[in-house]
Amino acid sequence: MTRPAQISIRQIALTFVAGLLILIGLIGGIAAYQTRSVTNSLEQHSQQAASAELRAVVERLLGRTASQADTLAAWDETRQQLVTPEYYAYWRDQRAYEGGILVNRLARTALYRDSGQILAAGGSMPAQLPAARLLPERSSWFSQESGITMLNVVFPVYRESGGQALLGYGLLRFDFMNELVQHNQFHFVDPASISLTLQAGEALNVSQLYSRMQFSARTDPDQLKFQAIFSRTLLALLALLILAALAGFVIYNHLLVRPLGQLSREINAMQQGQFNLAVDHSAPMQLGELERIRRSLHDYQLQLRELHGSLEDQNREFHSQARQDALTGCHNRRAYEEDWEHFRANLHLHPQGVAFLLFDCDRFKTINDTYGHAKGDRVLTLIADALVMALRANDRLYRLGGDEFATFLSRTTPAQAKQIAQRCHSLIDAASFKELGINEPVGISIGIAFCEASQLEHIDELPKQADVAMYTAKQPGRTRIALYGDDAERASQTLVASLETSALFQALATPGMIEMHYQPIHALPGRKLAYYEALARIRYNGQLIMPGAFLPVVSSRRLETEFDTAVLQQIEMDIASDQLPPGSGLSINLSAQSISNAEIVSQLLELSRHNARYPMVLEITETSLITQMTEVRTYLDLLRSLNYRIAMDDFGTGYSPLRYLVDLPVDVVKFDISLVNKLAQNDRAGQVVADFARMMRDAGYALVAEGIESEEVLLKVESLGFEHAQGFFLGRPVALAQISQTPSPEPWHDTDSSVFA
Repeated sequence: MTRPAQISIRQIALTFVAGLLILIGLIGGIAAYQTRSVTNSLEQHSQQAASAELRAVVERLLGRTASQADTLAAWDETRQQLVTPEYYAYWRDQRAYEGGILVNRLARTALYRDSGQILAAGGSMPAQLPAARLLPERSSWFSQESGITMLNVVFPVYRESGGQALLGYGLLRFDFMNELVQHNQFHFVDPASISLTLQAGEALNVSQLYSRMQFSARTDPDQLKFQAIFSRTLLALLALLILAALAGFVIYNHLLVRPLGQLSREINAMQQGQFNLAVDHSAPMQLGELERIRRSLHDYQLQLRELHGSLEDQNREFHSQARQDALTGCHNRRAYEEDWEHFRANLHLHPQGVAFLLFDCDRFKTINDTYGHAKGDRVLTLIADALVMALRANDRLYRLGGDEFATFLSRTTPAQAKQIAQRCHSLIDAASFKELGINEPVGISIGIAFCEASQLEHIDELPKQADVAMYTAKQPGRTRIALYGDDAERASQTLVASLETSALFQALATPGMIEMHYQPIHALPGRKLAYYEALARIRYNGQLIMPGAFLPVVSSRRLETEFDTAVLQQIEMDIASDQLPPGSGLSINLSAQSISNAEIVSQLLELSRHNARYPMVLEITETSLITQMTEVRTYLDLLRSLNYRIAMDDFGTGYSPLRYLVDLPVDVVKFDISLVNKLAQNDRAGQVVADFARMMRDAGYALVAEGIESEEVLLKVESLGFEHAQGFFLGRPVALAQISQTPSPEPWHDTDSSVFA
């Protein structure tokens, strides 16, 4: 059952204030929205009133203009000018105004014959009326001339009023915008905002006027006052609410949150064993309940501090006893593990030279068995006392177990470490063991391992290296002090050497001891020899050591890269001997660790020059754990570009095979013998392996079956679509000198082998 998340009282207060501020914001937003709605409604009403007013003023202006045009058309002097135009200029420039026909002095008029031709040129009137305007009734339009919007009214003039005999036409025009704005009073429309924009040469009919006019309504002073008053009131209300919320939070924080926080801190300190009794309790808390809690907590703190002090004394004693060796008085193994871990962590902050010293009593088992355990314990005590006296003041001695002691020295050099080791020998040699009745000499062997400040990444290897050096110091002819190095490493190997170990190390150091045997791999279904797999053996003192004996040593000693280097060198020598049939494909086994090594990859790049004569497959053992996936994938891509094919060997026996297939550029999958043998079983396991093989084949991988040892299994893998097979049933591995006695493989470029496709 999961515990619900806890929140503090301060968080509650902040949440309340935040919620209140959000509520205030919502109220203000709603009020502002309503204010805006009312303002928009008033503005819309003002706009409608302005539109109606402007339309009425324009209608009146157009009406007056039409009335003037009709008056001119019915005036006898107008007809007279069309019949006898001798005084036409006077009539046009003076008489039309003096007779009261044209009231606006800015208005202009002109007469035209029935063909639309003006009677006499003059003024700014057009010489020819548009044909579209020569109508039996009055016609009006707007035009743009020199930036002035002109209203043009064409009216027909008949011989008699109401007659049918057309004498000609009259044109009345004036500055429409000037007349509209200057000679009319507006209450709702802003006169300065009225505009009518026309293009040059454009003739706008009166019916289109209102859709082209632009204007703005006057600002209502009462509306502005209303908005200002409402906004100030709203802001004052919001500010008041915010101040009230903040004041409430401050009071809440002062009276409740801060006192509770103080109590919480005191309780936390008590839980951690800290008792701050210096806190000022003279000023009582303002809330009585909290003050009573604080006083009770203070009294409890006094009692708990007294109890805690007693427990601390006991804990210190227990801690010291738990980390002290009961026999010798020096530190025990538990103290060693804690101090070594802490020491290694601090080295990253303060790099320095470090020496690790391992002490072992010589022939202690003999002394213990001869003189008894009591005297053996006394010997260990005297040795421990001598070692403590020989070490520096701040160095610690640890008893790791039995007669084995250790110490690690900081800020030292190999010479200083040897000097301390020699001082240890001197003090032990000076100790009086004969008083115990022990006549045999008592001594110790000391192994020293040193790590430079610049190589602290190898600090974890010091205990093991000191152990190797200590065993070296025990060898006959040694001075019982050994510093880890090449000599110590080789000497320690002779102490623990086996036949396989000796053979392996000698083979790595001696070219030619690794002997490559070649097992044929046959193409299916024709069972023709396709290529060889190179398998390593070690020839040692006339005996052939098989991989099952020396590969565990390679793995345990982390010698994969060195071993693969030697194998590649031997394959290079075998190719150079010309004993391999030209065109023979070669399959080479490499560990995953080697593929991530730049030197191995460099060797493979050099070996790729033989790919034209001996196409090669690199078999990566799937039983190896690949940790540097990115580097391995990069190197494999490089090798594939040089015509190497990549195979996953021992598939189904190791780590994350599906992940390797997904993340690595694999061309060939070699089914391990353990999986191949299951194909002969007519059960669920065999069916699973068969289905998996079909899936891999459909995914585009070339399949190779290992460990074919019977006709039944061979027929089974053929039916499943395996392209190649190998095993004792088809052919055993043979030495290079015997390979000429086996049938030559088919040239790889003449086969349909998908391994080298």
